[in-house]
Amino acid sequence: MVAEREQIRLAYELGQLVYDRRTALGLTQAALGERLGMTDEEVEAIELGGMLPITADLLVRLAAALDVTVDLHVASGGHNTVVFEEHAA
Repeated sequence: MVAEREQIRLAYELGQLVYDRRTALGLTQAALGERLGMTDEEVEAIELGGMLPITADLLVRLAAALDVTVDLHVASGGHNTVVFEEHAA
């Protein structure tokens, strides 16, 4: 149960990062979806924290589409974190 809650929390955290970066880049959900090879509904699901499980493939695709480095910290005791770092201009 704790692991499931942690995964949900991490999905919401990732969703907020995706939303913030997408809007900072001036992209619509449809435009980001094109970059990801997804529908705008799938992008919305990511942004709302509903894309589970979070896979390495998804993180790699998000990094490329949003021009960021994705750092995922996974700890055995929980409180995993995901961070986006913008590439230097």
